[in-house]
Amino acid sequence: MKGMFDTAPVVMGIAIYLPHQYGRLLATAEDADKLNPTWQEWFEVCEETKRNLRSIGIEPIDVLVDMDDFEKYCAERGLKNIGGTRAEYVVERLRQLR
Repeated sequence: MKGMFDTAPVVMGIAIYLPHQYGRLLATAEDADKLNPTWQEWFEVCEETKRNLRSIGIEPIDVLVDMDDFEKYCAERGLKNIGGTRAEYVVERLRQLR
């Protein structure tokens, strides 16, 4: 019976932004006031978040948010660049990667 109740590890997609595209994210996000003002600050919070997730048994999976692709995603679906849309994009990308 060993392994009968084994479960897949819990994973969570984490939006990853490139330093040279972070300004573009801030310029286009309708909720920019809720985002870290610099890529470095965002990166530090992101790393802390990943450590915290691991400490409770959730494996964070980095999902690159390429702004060209993300803006196309929004335009095709008539979506705004807001937190919920970015989260949906990460979930969809994670599904494609796995």
